[in-house]
This record gives sequence, structure tokens and C-alpha cells, in this order.
Amino acid sequence: MKNYVISAADQLIIQSGTPFSCEIVHPGQSCEMNILLNLPRIMKSNAKVYLPVHLIPFLLYKRKQLIKNPISTISRALVSYFKSICFLSFMVQILRYNWCKQKNLLKKVDPFVPSSGGFISSFALLLESNTRAMEICLSIVPRFCETVVNLLKSRGKMINIPHGDVIVFSFVIAIIHYYYQHDPKSLKSTYYKVFEKIWGIN
Repeated sequence: MKNYVISAADQLIIQSGTPFSCEIVHPGQSCEMNILLNLPRIMKSNAKVYLPVHLIPFLLYKRKQLIKNPISTISRALVSYFKSICFLSFMVQILRYNWCKQKNLLKKVDPFVPSSGGFISSFALLLESNTRAMEICLSIVPRFCETVVNLLKSRGKMINIPHGDVIVFSFVIAIIHYYYQHDPKSLKSTYYKVFEKIWGIN
């Protein structure tokens, strides 16, 4: 499939928020056709992204299950792998489709377009398994907090705390270690095994 390269001039138009034609992004194709035709390519690319994410924990923590029940273990792993690929691929394509439709509807590109796209595309997380969906949520929350802090700093509404990241890390480790000691069932089994190797049983 042909990949279109957006010129520097067109990129400036898009980034400036000026209304632009969809022909800039996917010339000769409708928005719907572009999304559908590019979906296999996106899924192939995301398959490479998620392969180590699923393969490494599988090899580290599922070896006993693999020996005991290989067919069932591999089947569940493949289903989980495919769910992750679908989640990320559909999320990306929904974002792109929303961008096209919203800017055509509003006749402009404003903060509502990416915000609404992010909200709508997030429902692709329903394609993920419950445990991995929770992991994704937990990984996104710190990034959100970091973005808010950086935004406040850039606008001069928050002072810069030296080694603030170390302080936050200390609080997080303290909380994790508390539950590791007093309520280990609240931690994911794979995480608990890692902490057990690091901290041991006290």
C-alpha cells in the first residue's frame, strides 16, 4: 500500500489549526476507505510493538503452565496478544477518523478535535483483557499527571521542586512495599514475584 508523505508546508497548515482538505492526508481516498485500507498495515506494525510485551512475561512466568497444559496456555496467550493488537490499532484509526470528521464538521481545528478523539478512541480499551486494561490505565495516569505538572510549570503556576520525581518515586515504593508486606493479594501475581526476588520474604 502506498504511504503518502505530507509536505512540510502542509504539516504547518495542519499544526496551525487552519482548516485543511482531507486530500492532504489521504489523497484519492475517502476517510472511510483510508481507515479500512490502512488497518492491516497498522495491525502489522502494532504486532511488532506488542510481541515483546506479551512474549517476555510469558516466557518468564508461564513456563510451568506451558509444560503442564501447552495448548491451553498458548491459546490464551495468542488471544491476549491479538486483543492488544486490536486495541491499539482501532484506537489509532478511530483517532484519525475522528480528526477528519470533526474538522470537516466544525470547519476548523481547535482543542475540541483531539480531545474528543482521545475520549472516543479510548473505548477501544474494551477490546483488551481486563488485567491488561488495568495495567494500561495505571501506566497512563502518571503520564497524565506529568503532563499537567509540565503545563503548570510552563505557565508559571507551579514552582519547580528539585528532585520531585525522586520524592514521588519514594512515596510509590513505600505504598507498594506496604501492600507487599501486609496485603500481597492486592498486587498482581507477576509483580509480586518480581518484588519477591528483589526484597525477599521478610
